Amino acid sequence: MPRWQQNGFKKSTTCDRCGFNAVSGAQILVYHIDGNLNNNNLANLRCVCLNCTVEVNRLDLPWKVGDLIED
Repeated sequence: MPRWQQNGFKKSTTCDRCGFNAVSGAQILVYHIDGNLNNNNLANLRCVCLNCTVEVNRLDLPWKVGDLIED
């Protein structure tokens, strides 16, 4: 179980950046917006769709993908 989930965060099916509504949980990743994978404060976590993941990387934001599990 990912650390963010152990701390009570529930992955949404809606992207926090663009509002995309995912059909599958695999289309959404959980990001740590400060880049610290040990900071699982709910205010530090965002659900991001795969399209916005490309944008986050392109914009060179400090965001980091959290622990992953199979859906």
